[in-house]
Amino acid sequence: MWVDEQQTLWEERNRDIWQLPIISDDGEYCGNVIAQIVEPQEYLVRYLVVFSKGEQKHYLLPSDTVERIDQVVQCKVEAAYLRELPPFGRQISRQFEEEVYKAIGLTPYWE
Repeated sequence: MWVDEQQTLWEERNRDIWQLPIISDDGEYCGNVIAQIVEPQEYLVRYLVVFSKGEQKHYLLPSDTVERIDQVVQCKVEAAYLRELPPFGRQISRQFEEEVYKAIGLTPYWE
């Protein structure tokens, strides 16, 4: 399913990472992966879609914040910043992506 108006980003379920826990840089559990957002033309995963049961929200974790994936997804962002990520409602705009990167204090992938 396309998640942006330009039809460049696609939401996809991936059994390999589905339900893996997200662990922040400071060791805190921050939800589970439920999908990924890919950019098919570039053959890249841009975001992981995460559900945080504690906050009852979905959010996007930029793939460039992922340090490693094994039994968990180890992230290079502290939990306090992950809690500031805006809720993901199934549609992505450039403004929404800017909000995501601003919340975690990183330069967006397109800059």
